[in-house]
Amino acid sequence: MFKRLIAVLAMILAGTAPALAKRVALVIGNGAYEHTVALPNPANDAQEMAAKLRGLGFDVVAGQDQTYADMRRSVMNFSKKAYGAEIAILFYAGHGLQVGEQNHLVPIDATIEDETSLDFETITVDFILRQMSKDVKVQMVFLDACRDNPLARTLARRMGPSRSGSVGSGLAEIKIQETGGEGSVIAFATSPGDVALDGEGTNSPFTSALIRHIDTPNASIQTVMTRVTGDVFEETERRQRPWVNASLIGEVFLNKQETAAAAPATQVAALGTAPTAAAQQPAPAVAASPSATQSTIAWEREKLIWETAKASNTAADYEAYLAAYPNGLFADFARNSIKRLGSQNQVAAINPGVVPGAAPAGAAVATLPDPQKAIPGTQITESTLGWNRTARREVQARLNLSGHDVGRPDGAFGPKTRAGVASWQTVNGIVATGYFTAAQYALLTSQTATQYSAYIAEVNRKQQAAAASRSAGSRNTNKRRTTNRNSGGSMNPAGAAFLGGVVGGIIGGAIGR
Repeated sequence: MFKRLIAVLAMILAGTAPALAKRVALVIGNGAYEHTVALPNPANDAQEMAAKLRGLGFDVVAGQDQTYADMRRSVMNFSKKAYGAEIAILFYAGHGLQVGEQNHLVPIDATIEDETSLDFETITVDFILRQMSKDVKVQMVFLDACRDNPLARTLARRMGPSRSGSVGSGLAEIKIQETGGEGSVIAFATSPGDVALDGEGTNSPFTSALIRHIDTPNASIQTVMTRVTGDVFEETERRQRPWVNASLIGEVFLNKQETAAAAPATQVAALGTAPTAAAQQPAPAVAASPSATQSTIAWEREKLIWETAKASNTAADYEAYLAAYPNGLFADFARNSIKRLGSQNQVAAINPGVVPGAAPAGAAVATLPDPQKAIPGTQITESTLGWNRTARREVQARLNLSGHDVGRPDGAFGPKTRAGVASWQTVNGIVATGYFTAAQYALLTSQTATQYSAYIAEVNRKQQAAAASRSAGSRNTNKRRTTNRNSGGSMNPAGAAFLGGVVGGIIGGAIGR
């Protein structure tokens, strides 16, 4: 019944909204590196940027913690979608390096043992830009990949003194190639050759500012990037200044909305090249922006379906939402909810009588005493708990298991985690501040004891499986090496026996004759 309701509602409301101009984006965030320093923020950066761009009408190809094969596949899918687009965007957060003024984006499985590795283990920005130049009117590139990268230092050492100078810090300036479109925007998290900061929150300073401003109504991308630059410069205490190179023939708007005082449509471009005062001529449209009415209808439709699924809190209804909006603003939350409900059902099956989400029988703390509920959590009460990054990851995992999604546990308590804490506090009748007290943490631990045990068991199982897979791969490699050595200068026992038999037969035959 719920699925039929969604289908009917979508058909009714879809007919009221005009088609959007083609907008495509590739969003990748790599942080879980296997052979170099891991980064806590890129996966969060990519997740939130993808949601933001979808809200602006982009068809987003998104990936988090991608290997080389994953990244090649994502670029290929993006390339197919980008052909003929009005606007194509590349957003990348993660490790990057420059060699000989060529910028390389680094997958999570890259080792970069020598210069040859660059061609077979990294993706160059130029390669992606070529995919964005196929009849695309406006190209936008946002690179939050200027972190301090140990792989670059390792590569420089192995290249020797004569070539090591070609390996630079940060990323190199990108020369914009004119392709006959309406222009390009290239934005780095910091100046070329400099190193950007990861920041203290769940997002980097650059991405935080970009997410904050990119959907500002009626603000051109030039204005957006000016605001982003100012925010990052101030928030990093003037240690980091984003760098932007634009070659647009006019203003480009990502969220152009009609107002009562707007000029006639023949004189104002909808998300495109805005006419100058001197020209007084209609400007060529770069891309059609959703009108205020259209955006409202699309948003209200998706929000209604999401709220319906959330209220029922069943896997079937979350799946119905995903069927209607596989790339919707709440798609990741829906998938997390489905996983959470599946995990809780498994726990209930193993432990009959355990109510999903409830504290296990015999728990020491089921609810907080009334006096404790009135004691608000503060930065001071939480700091006395002495949590390190590992403990913070545990808290985030427990909040997810309790039904209050805070994203991937990374040990960084940013706005999303604080909102999850406040939501949990509200549900439990506690003063919602977003900060824990010792009693509140004990309550959360008690409520999620069973689920967290199952969660840890699953994490350990996956780690053991990965270790076994690596061990098997190592044994196979050693076996191949042994076989190759045996087939070389020294003969293996089977070969020696065979040759001995042949020689013996020849000699015996000769003697017999």
